[in-house]
Amino acid sequence: MENFSFLLRKDILDLLNKRISDFKEGYRQNVAILGNELIGKTTLLKTFLNDISDQKLVPIYVDIIPFEFSLFIKRSMNSLLYNFLKKSQLVSSRESLDILVKRSKEFLPQTTTQIEHFLSKLEKEKPEILFKELFAIIESFSGESRKQCIIIFDEFQNLKKLGIKNICQELGKKIMFEKNTLFIFSSSLKNEAKEILANDLSLLFGNFETIELQMLNPANCDYLITNELKGIAVSKEFIDFLINFTGGHPFYLKILCDEASSECRASQKETLDKDTLSQTLEKLLFNDWGIFNLKFTTFLSLVTLNRNKNDFVYLLDAISIGKNRLKDLMSYFRKPRTELIAKLNRLIELDVLSKNGSFYCINDRLMSFWLKFVHFEKLNSLSPDYTEQALHFRSKIHAEIDEFIHTSKKNIADRMLDLFNLFEEDDIQIDRKKIHLSPFKELKIISFDDTNLKIGIFGKAQDSLWLAAIKEDGINEHDVNEFLKSLKRFKHKTINKIIIGLGDIERNARLLAKESHIITWDIASINNLFDLYGKPRIIK
Repeated sequence: MENFSFLLRKDILDLLNKRISDFKEGYRQNVAILGNELIGKTTLLKTFLNDISDQKLVPIYVDIIPFEFSLFIKRSMNSLLYNFLKKSQLVSSRESLDILVKRSKEFLPQTTTQIEHFLSKLEKEKPEILFKELFAIIESFSGESRKQCIIIFDEFQNLKKLGIKNICQELGKKIMFEKNTLFIFSSSLKNEAKEILANDLSLLFGNFETIELQMLNPANCDYLITNELKGIAVSKEFIDFLINFTGGHPFYLKILCDEASSECRASQKETLDKDTLSQTLEKLLFNDWGIFNLKFTTFLSLVTLNRNKNDFVYLLDAISIGKNRLKDLMSYFRKPRTELIAKLNRLIELDVLSKNGSFYCINDRLMSFWLKFVHFEKLNSLSPDYTEQALHFRSKIHAEIDEFIHTSKKNIADRMLDLFNLFEEDDIQIDRKKIHLSPFKELKIISFDDTNLKIGIFGKAQDSLWLAAIKEDGINEHDVNEFLKSLKRFKHKTINKIIIGLGDIERNARLLAKESHIITWDIASINNLFDLYGKPRIIK
């Protein structure tokens, strides 16, 4: 990942560099970067740090570990002095804090004296007082060195686990008054991080730019896959399958491709085929010592640390096999509604699940597949024979690959028709708009003659009509106007009007559609729907 992280996240790195440029000009915009675990936040931050060449800027990078206040303090001081010295002389990143203090004395007599005094009472003074003094030292350093600081707290939500009461509120005061310091936070726990920003740092919310690090787009996934396979040929079908299977998670793709590349070379194959791909997934996901199997097993044990842990595991298993609505779960477990909602809400708080209308989704796409094909299958297997279980897993993966390839070859109208056929009495939310779904009494593909839209879907529910126009490329104002004209032949009190586009939807087209009460669905919206119903995504 490090070799081409710049290319994969160039837009975010450009934005961070813009914030640096603004900061030097006197305009400070603090940044919070949120994203799933192992999505590349730390790699991104370290790439960004390595690119800072301005002699007047000194970064302070600290990866915050829970319950380690003393370590947090020492790491902060270490990073400050190391990055200061690095600007002017050779210095080893492995040198102790004591050595860094001694080497800095010549240049920073006032600050180093403060640090020595500070460290001498590290084990005696209250953490609340030391936390305040830490920022006093950083402020003193800026004045003495005439340099500006960039403080980067990786996994900043762990500050609340350092044993200091109201630490985030105290930090908020420092951020407000430390005008000579730029703050960049990152977090893998998006919900908790957003709560801290909105509540504990509420006075600063407008001063923090929040960036949610997304999964890689298909083009970047393609680039990563072909690079990591190291000369092993791979078909477009398999690339798309891997993107669908991992959700575009860079770490998962890298590990999968590295292992697949090794498997191919061991078998003297120049092309990745279905058998090798299945063997790779078996090794990583199914085998007891597989990297993904160990990761997800450990994750489950940490998430479910309480006396009802099995209830959470069974809930996740059920959601992974398609029991992902409250009514499905109530029927499956025969448990009271309030009891299930409480457990589901807890999993949402932990960023394991997210809720969309009537549906619950497992946020980590690969973990969802692992729960479905490994954890649930092993838990319910009637045979203790490991070899038989492995063969069963491999056959399931073969079927999953075949289904993905078969479905991907269908045209978009047929895929949307299949999706509409799954609608029941449920609610969904797309682009902040709530939509009530109903089963259809009549559903068919229709033509929009003499228009660029050409094809669509007509659906008749109990008390409404659904009319969806489908376009395989972008949507513009002209398309919206044509759709409006085509609707005149349909008479009904309630019509759900939708334009589905696989390309970009122009801003003016969105505005016109909104004014005309037309719903616009782009490829992300469609894939969101496919996810809710457990169907393969469209990779484009």
